[in-house]
Amino acid sequence: MENEQPVSIAVVDDHAMLRQAITLRLNLLGFNVVLTAENGKEFLDKLSQLQAPPAICLLDINMPVMDGFEVATALKKDWPGIKILFFSMHNSTSYINKALQLGADGFLSKDASFEELSQALKGLMNK
Repeated sequence: MENEQPVSIAVVDDHAMLRQAITLRLNLLGFNVVLTAENGKEFLDKLSQLQAPPAICLLDINMPVMDGFEVATALKKDWPGIKILFFSMHNSTSYINKALQLGADGFLSKDASFEELSQALKGLMNK
C-alpha cells in the first residue's frame, strides 16, 4: 500500500448523521471521502464541480428530490467510470435486481457492519 493514493468515495444519503458517521469511519479505514450529498440532485451538482470524479459512489436508494435509481442512470450515462455501491435498508430481491439492471457494481444493506462495508468497497476496487 506504500505510495498508493487512497480510494476516493462519494457518500450520498439523506440522513445527515449516517452520512457523517460513514465519512468518519471511511476516512479512518484509509479511504478518501471527496464528496457528500443529501440527495441525488445535490450529488450530481457537486460532482460536476470536482476536478476528478470519485472512484466509488456509496449511494442510498430512497432519498427526496432525486433517488438513487435516478442517480445511477445519470452516472452510467455521464460518468461511467464511477463504481456504484447501493446502500439501502430495502434489500429485497426486487430492489437488488433493479439496482443491478441499472448498472450497480454492488449492493449492501444498511445494517451491514463497517467491516462488511470496507470489504465491499475493497472488492469493488479489485473488479
